Amino acid sequence: MNKVIGHTNSLCPKCLRTIPATKIAEDDKVYLIKECPEHGTEKVLIWKGVEDYLDMKRYASVPVRPAKVAVKETGNCPNICGLCPDHIQNTCLVVMEITNGCNLKCPLCFASANERYRFNPSLEVIRGMYQTILDYVEHPICVQISGGEPTIRDDLPDIIRMGKEMGIDHIELNTNGVRLADDIEFLKNVKKAGVDTLYFSFDGLQGEIYKQTCGRDLLDKKLKCIENCEKVGMGITLVCVVSPNINLDRVGEIIDFAKSKVPTVKGVHFQPLAYFGRFPITPKDSDRVTIPDLLREIEEQTKGELRVDNFIPTSCANIHCDAKSMSVVMEDGSLFPLTSRALGPPKDTSTIANKTRKEIADLWRFVEDSLIIDEEDDKSNEWGDFVDRAKTNYLTVSTMAFQDAWTSETERFANCCIHTVTPDGKLIPFCLFNINSQDGKTLYRHEMWAKFSEK
Repeated sequence: MNKVIGHTNSLCPKCLRTIPATKIAEDDKVYLIKECPEHGTEKVLIWKGVEDYLDMKRYASVPVRPAKVAVKETGNCPNICGLCPDHIQNTCLVVMEITNGCNLKCPLCFASANERYRFNPSLEVIRGMYQTILDYVEHPICVQISGGEPTIRDDLPDIIRMGKEMGIDHIELNTNGVRLADDIEFLKNVKKAGVDTLYFSFDGLQGEIYKQTCGRDLLDKKLKCIENCEKVGMGITLVCVVSPNINLDRVGEIIDFAKSKVPTVKGVHFQPLAYFGRFPITPKDSDRVTIPDLLREIEEQTKGELRVDNFIPTSCANIHCDAKSMSVVMEDGSLFPLTSRALGPPKDTSTIANKTRKEIADLWRFVEDSLIIDEEDDKSNEWGDFVDRAKTNYLTVSTMAFQDAWTSETERFANCCIHTVTPDGKLIPFCLFNINSQDGKTLYRHEMWAKFSEK
């Protein structure tokens, strides 16, 4: 027996038409049911655990709307975006693409790199994108330089330096690490120019995994990049695309590996595979990893060192989009979690978005503010030792379930705090920017970049 628990709008995965959708609870799962007048009905799994899904509502923050919008039209989400007045969350992280070229051609790629068009903007176009960010986003401003693969641009240090000189507070570099493994001098130049951390794709510790996700065995390159980062003092977040058919059974060993590389590795971010960009199949429910699936696997594979209870929504994005934990790595290599659902949601939700930006900019180093001891205390005591350790030996484990055309919900678009900046002066929610239909049509990506592409 099913029960209706909500209503929203969604997209038809065949034509990207905006259509009404109903959320139903059935067999302790949450499904999205939607019907396109042309292409029929879709029923898509979006969550496992109805009580857990509903309980997340207590983490919802008070909306902090953008101070400025680029689009005046309302009531037409997600077809008119930029942001518009209907958007209810301001920006925590801006993704800025500087190329759609890449030194790989991965079977799984959210950007469909090396396909459809060539985007290699001039420094002046990039300056304009930085200026859009400065015009619309409150400080601290966090920018992720992305692609394609940004390191194929020899002028990447100039791009980074420009951003810092213009006033960007924190820059992370989204990279596959191939060039940084082969060219430590380039890594040094990138760091000197102002990159604060790497957002580093790392799908596992077996070469076979990379053959499936990247098209070839890249494990040695991945490990060499981490080694080089350790040499130059560059912090890393390991970013793992998770598929039930490839590496869901390996998430625990990735966390164990990350612990062994602290403090160079600051966190592990798991991204359940979203079916946009380049992907090889039309997904079934069995091809999906929901956030509850992932958290249960983490608890089981870490033997309870991290429990489902240790993961909480950030309360900045939509409550069903993400979850995070933070732990201190103890001397014996075990994790001491600092986050727990038992503590309940944050008391002050009005500053969630600003706090999230600060945590990104500080590499989650908010422990320095929250774990304070009196200067007159004897710092050799156990609490003082713990605080000192927490300042450097910490590990975040987080996840974000990006939406695709099948799982899309307009309220999640409107509550998004991760936005892609475009050359024509707009900010588009990341998922919405990348979503495509089964035949590759997009609402924003190809249509937007085509205006600024090389012919």
